[in-house]
Amino acid sequence: MFFAKLDRGMRQVLRILCIFLSIAVAVSMVTEIIARYFFTHAFRGLPEIYLLLVMWLYMLGAGLASANSSHLRIGILDHVIKKPRTKYIYRFVVATLTLIIAGYFVLWAVGLIRWAFIRPQSTSILRMPWLTSQASIMVASLLVAAYAVRDFVKALGGPGKNEAAAPAGGGD
Repeated sequence: MFFAKLDRGMRQVLRILCIFLSIAVAVSMVTEIIARYFFTHAFRGLPEIYLLLVMWLYMLGAGLASANSSHLRIGILDHVIKKPRTKYIYRFVVATLTLIIAGYFVLWAVGLIRWAFIRPQSTSILRMPWLTSQASIMVASLLVAAYAVRDFVKALGGPGKNEAAAPAGGGD
């Protein structure tokens, strides 16, 4: 019960963040377009800001896709596969592969963050540390891994389970 509430809460937070970031990206891009049209030049540093926002949007979107189990789905197989045991094997294989890939994603993200501390870099105009956007990759890897563990544990439940994870789209 606690984990189900935590899962719903996390999905809601991710949805709200993705909506906020989508609006912020759209507003900053429209601002740049208007500035180029009326003033014949863009605001200095604005592309760096919306690139940062897009990175976070994309990575949090990956976490939300994992939360909703809409990241690695071949929807037609749910309709083609009829036998419960075959469905279980399919879900177990998908959950296992997702967990392995998520593990590599976390390792890669940790290496990226370590590199960012060893060789710090910053953007050319605003001098924002690249770590501000690279942190989004670390957050996404942890979200994807956490949901991969969730899906794997549910898949271990056996062929009696109807779904290995939350339905695509969150089902809320």
